[in-house]
Amino acid sequence: MFGFALMAVRCLLALVLAAAAVGKVWHPAGIEQFGLVLRLGLGVPHASAVAGGWVVAEGLTALLLVPTATVRPAAALATAEFALLTAGAAVLVARRRGFSCPCFGNGNAPIGWPTVLRNAALTAAALLLVLGLRLPQAAAPAPVTLAAVLTVGLGAVLGWQAPALRSLLEQAGHRETASRSLLTPGGRR
Repeated sequence: MFGFALMAVRCLLALVLAAAAVGKVWHPAGIEQFGLVLRLGLGVPHASAVAGGWVVAEGLTALLLVPTATVRPAAALATAEFALLTAGAAVLVARRRGFSCPCFGNGNAPIGWPTVLRNAALTAAALLLVLGLRLPQAAAPAPVTLAAVLTVGLGAVLGWQAPALRSLLEQAGHRETASRSLLTPGGRR
């Protein structure tokens, strides 16, 4: 069970980092906005170059989390990346500057305490991965690895499709309510 949990965390971190890097590359305005947040919100010098380098680091860390040989340094790098994102978001929220999060290439979500908490949870997950990889029961056999990958993959698909699924369930609920209204008051004919 411990091996499954570590593999699931590893997959989750790789997925989040890959989605963040691909999203920013797919929507280059996200990199520009990230640079703007770094420059205006946090006063980072050479913010455009830092933003571009950050996207490369996210993508590289995601790739390095995959092979067993590089997972330890990648987990440490992921911990540092998420810790920096948490600290930066916390500073922005404390300053009440009203910036948007270009986390996945689009900047439509305001940076707030939920952003800080999400990044803190990812930092904690990465730190747990770093610590867990030192234990002998960290290794996961192939079936456990496959189960973890499929679990995280299914969770990602469901999370990505959550608005559509919610809409579908609401429509089904409206149909059920409409069909009940056609029945007599007791719900039976």
